Amino acid sequence: MKVRCWGLIAAVLLLGVACTAQQRAAELPLQVPNPHYVMIDDSILVDEPVDRTWKRIGGFCEITEWMNSPEWADCRYLQGDGGAGSVRSIADEVLAGPTEYSYTYAQPPRRNTPYNLAHGTLAAEAVTPSRTRLTYTMLWDDSVLPTEAARRQNKAMRNALVTAWLKNMKVLAEGGKLPPKPPGQLRAPITTPLLNPNPHYASLPMSIVVNAPIRRVWARVGKYCDIGEWGFRSCKLISGKEGELGAVRSVGHSIIVGQTQYSYTYTQPLRATGLYPMYHGTLEARPLGPDRTRLYYTLVWDASAQPNDAARLRQVEVYRLLFEKMLRNMKKLAEGGTLTAEDKQAPVEF
Repeated sequence: MKVRCWGLIAAVLLLGVACTAQQRAAELPLQVPNPHYVMIDDSILVDEPVDRTWKRIGGFCEITEWMNSPEWADCRYLQGDGGAGSVRSIADEVLAGPTEYSYTYAQPPRRNTPYNLAHGTLAAEAVTPSRTRLTYTMLWDDSVLPTEAARRQNKAMRNALVTAWLKNMKVLAEGGKLPPKPPGQLRAPITTPLLNPNPHYASLPMSIVVNAPIRRVWARVGKYCDIGEWGFRSCKLISGKEGELGAVRSVGHSIIVGQTQYSYTYTQPLRATGLYPMYHGTLEARPLGPDRTRLYYTLVWDASAQPNDAARLRQVEVYRLLFEKMLRNMKKLAEGGTLTAEDKQAPVEF
């Protein structure tokens, strides 16, 4: 089967729309027409190996331990068990971008509320065999705030929280204990309904082995607009810079919302009308030795719009065929090959 509009597959995947001349003529407008993405990041050194550090503090529901705040009850899973597509009770956050030693989470949009696209990433990186750097980044759209003073105050508050959280994580990862939670009241529950009232998050992990060193692989296929070679007909940056959190590319208007040295996670902004599937994609490279690398592509999305289990299985298979072909294209390029016309054809018809 061949797809008729290969250049619009991003719209099909990210927006859930059909491939028609009418949809080619005009995209749905963004809910927030002029977003302004901002970020903070902070890091701390931990005197423990990366695997021990991540095992101690890297669980998706360990957040309420290292936040150590009276505002939140202990975290529990509303869906999943801590892997890709899991939902935790903290603001209904979804684990949308997993890698070996990081995760990116997303807060879903709510009804009649401007969506600030809030995402956070916790990552651990080996500095030496016995030391680890923990990094916490946040990205959000501050254009939904009313004034410049409100934007500065919001950023300062987030900075202070992240710095405190990292200090707590360091204590725990190095075998220490935090003091009891200070006295205070639980935060009032969020009562604004979710935009998609009954989300059902699906995930699809895929991978391929590349016979090349990780640095060479990532340099060849890991740039944000390299998708214009191994996945789509073209790609250009609409805003931001290559490799920069918050960069937006033309393919699906996708935004980098999380990244590490050898990974990035992207999503898209909410449109003014229509389905919002919370689609996220994560591309990651992991070394298998000095001359071999495994590329991972993980998708997370809300499949609740599908009418039944058969339709959801069909959707998974469509995504698998498409993205596994992209992985084969990346492998070919990273190993020094050239893509053929057949490589660039889509494997499925929507």
